[in-house]
Amino acid sequence: MKLFEVFKEAVKELSKAGITKPKTDAEIIISHVLRISRVDIYLNRNQDISFEDIKTIMKMIESRKKLTPIEYIIGYKYFWGLKFKVREGVLIPRFDTESLIEMAKKICKNPKYILDIGTGSGIIGITLKKIFPNSYVVMSDISDTAIDLCKENIVNILGNTDGVDVIKSDIFDNIWECIGWGKFDLIISNPPYISLKDYDNLPEEVKKEPISALYGGVLGIDFYVKIADKANEFLTKEGKIILEVGDEIQAKRVKKIFYLKNFRNFITFRDINQKVRGVVVINY
Repeated sequence: MKLFEVFKEAVKELSKAGITKPKTDAEIIISHVLRISRVDIYLNRNQDISFEDIKTIMKMIESRKKLTPIEYIIGYKYFWGLKFKVREGVLIPRFDTESLIEMAKKICKNPKYILDIGTGSGIIGITLKKIFPNSYVVMSDISDTAIDLCKENIVNILGNTDGVDVIKSDIFDNIWECIGWGKFDLIISNPPYISLKDYDNLPEEVKKEPISALYGGVLGIDFYVKIADKANEFLTKEGKIILEVGDEIQAKRVKKIFYLKNFRNFITFRDINQKVRGVVVINY
């Protein structure tokens, strides 16, 4: 069977299943299996495809028809130009979260110690370690699946575990066990922040991701409250906290939460689409 015939069949199957971008998804799956570029699908349309490759491609297509996220199917997602492994049970990295990295670059000058709360696949902590190679980065998560995946990404992307630590912790619960040096210059997190109402309205595909990484309580603010409650114990004087939020209303709520814990200096920032994406809390 020829390459373009396989492509057309894949697009047909995805279209019948109501997939929003059947051509794009077919291109991603086929290029992944055959280890070619998406452009090669059109340039080498008459290339013969083996039965085994066709079988693999169509198995992935069947999985996609069931609304399994494409990232879970191919097993990776790029973030900040780095290739991160992803798998079911761990939140899929979003491009919007890169705005937290941009903000960290702007407001931090060689932070000595960094804490990434709810690290998931490790995208924030690992990327910051690449940007600030002299920093010691602690990455924490409550999920064993996330911790194992994060460790894999550390080895694959950083090459070694020097200057990083990955621990199982619910927010700050076990942080003292790994820091004998004191406090953090930067605490950063993309916590679960989807409210009950918004979670109910999420696309079914998004609901394939772990609810523990998405749902942030009735108003979506439960984890901000937990972070604010003990943040001062773990933050250096003039230290910064960078938090992802869902929108401008949530940003205002987050600032109110930290204000009630005696923090007074805040920066609200936007993502590349000019949507409010995060809040910086500064410990002056």
